[in-house]
Amino acid sequence: MSGQLFRRLPLLAFLPSYKSYRPIALLLALAAFIAAAPALADIRVVNAPGEHRMGNRDTREDAIRLATEAAKRNALEQVATYLESVTVVHDMDVTKDEIRSYTAGLVLVLNQQIATTLDGDVVAVKVDLLAQMDTDEVTRAITALRENEDARAQLAALKQENEQLEEELNAVNQTLGHAATADQVQQAAQKRKDILNRVQSNAMVSQAWTNWVLVSPIGIPQGLLNCAGGLSPANPHVAIAQQIIANRQPLGPKPPAPGSTRPRMPSHELVPPPGVSGAPHTPNEIIHGNPRSQPPRSQYR
Repeated sequence: MSGQLFRRLPLLAFLPSYKSYRPIALLLALAAFIAAAPALADIRVVNAPGEHRMGNRDTREDAIRLATEAAKRNALEQVATYLESVTVVHDMDVTKDEIRSYTAGLVLVLNQQIATTLDGDVVAVKVDLLAQMDTDEVTRAITALRENEDARAQLAALKQENEQLEEELNAVNQTLGHAATADQVQQAAQKRKDILNRVQSNAMVSQAWTNWVLVSPIGIPQGLLNCAGGLSPANPHVAIAQQIIANRQPLGPKPPAPGSTRPRMPSHELVPPPGVSGAPHTPNEIIHGNPRSQPPRSQYR
């Protein structure tokens, strides 16, 4: 009898009133979002400061570039340290040096703040970078780059050269500080500018390799390579990248099945060429000559 009564009761008898139904619906929606949360990408945001204490022969533009390079190295170091602790990256048996090499083109700068202070008789220029990286993209990049011998070898060579350039930069800063004649000052200043241009050019080439293995066959990152060649025309890594990327297809992992991931453009593809505003920048695409700070940008997530 009770079973018959149950079957005959109208469906509305088991539904709550509108006022009580609304919070339940919200709770169900929240529960669904929480259940889906593990599938969302893990976005890591870091704040990386860099500083340069100006000498008598430093210009403010030089100081901003030097402080920015220090902040970029700081950001990449923080990212590499964090990724070492991420389970999915740790399980890939990748070294910290490899992480630094593979992620240089995936770190986006959301905001750049520049401040000038006086510390006694010394003018100090400080640059604060707010940067982010996506562990899902990093995982894809590591997998793709480790399976591509050309890209892996070039990224390792670029990283090694940048470390050598950092030592040369420290040496030329000391030379500039002790220069006794106008010619010595001019030569040291020009050499420092060439080193900074080469470092930035190398960073763009690194990003071009990362773009190539992640988004090919959509297109060749020719814009980045053109900018890299413009900054440092004698950079041999640009010619090597242009030759290989133009004539070969990367042997990266197969793209994910349709519907298995949220549709979105890879974040590195949202970066415009240097000098074009409107999207976050990778560390190598910050315009050092503009001392104005940039407003916060959307994370495009």
